[in-house]
Amino acid sequence: MKNKLLKNKVAIISGSSMGIGEAIANELAKNGAKVVLNGRDLEKLENTETKMKQKGYNVLAIAADVRYPEQCRYLINETIKRYSKIDILVNNAAMSSRGAVEEMAESNFKVLIETNYTGCAYMSKYAIPYLKKTKGHQIFINSVGGLRGMPYNSAYTASKMAQAALADALRIELYDSGIHIGLVYVGFTENDSRKTILDVDGSLVYLPKRKNIHLATQQSVARCVCLMIEKRKNRTVLTGLGYFADFMIQYFPKLSDWIILLNRQKIKDDFTFVEDEKILEIKKRQ
Repeated sequence: MKNKLLKNKVAIISGSSMGIGEAIANELAKNGAKVVLNGRDLEKLENTETKMKQKGYNVLAIAADVRYPEQCRYLINETIKRYSKIDILVNNAAMSSRGAVEEMAESNFKVLIETNYTGCAYMSKYAIPYLKKTKGHQIFINSVGGLRGMPYNSAYTASKMAQAALADALRIELYDSGIHIGLVYVGFTENDSRKTILDVDGSLVYLPKRKNIHLATQQSVARCVCLMIEKRKNRTVLTGLGYFADFMIQYFPKLSDWIILLNRQKIKDDFTFVEDEKILEIKKRQ
């Protein structure tokens, strides 16, 4: 059943050329929204745009890297030129990494903070004036990893915790404006086969398929995002593991620390890659 509240709404979804972002874009479009796709790779974006247009959806692809404020401003301005308003902003663009702090390439910290945190801040800054006019929605796609710092995943979890703090701050700042701020803590979810992350040395690797746990589907995450918009919910934690982690961290923080400490070797093994999984070396990020 279609969500009538989404009909003719204009939605920007950063990081929507594949994966969860693409699923959210399709779910919003299916419910009648006009969708602006965003990502850094124009070819991937145009492929997603073509697929969605073949379904009859009203969609526009705009290539921009949210790490740079001028490109965020460009994305917002181009949306206004096309649709004259913004009702929904979904901050989904994200990068992940693996490895111990001592061994981590310095560029990894910079890339993750710029993508997962400051990119959201830039997009918020330029979208807020238009969201005020529509009393719209800003949704942050976070991670269960954003509930606490995790060993061998420190750069990612720190950047996601910063993003969550931004969302909490904006919720108070914008309370009188009527803008809805939603924060979604996504648990382990099926990943796109093309998904890449940064290894400890700064090289790109494909994210391995998760096989030993029950995974949420990308479509289920997209439906939860639409429901959050409809109900104007502030916070949602997804998957059973996510609920458990959230409960333990809030109410039994010392026990949570002990469990992680006890499993530190397994966590290290799970976040270690072998040489033949590397796909290319990336240039040093400025």
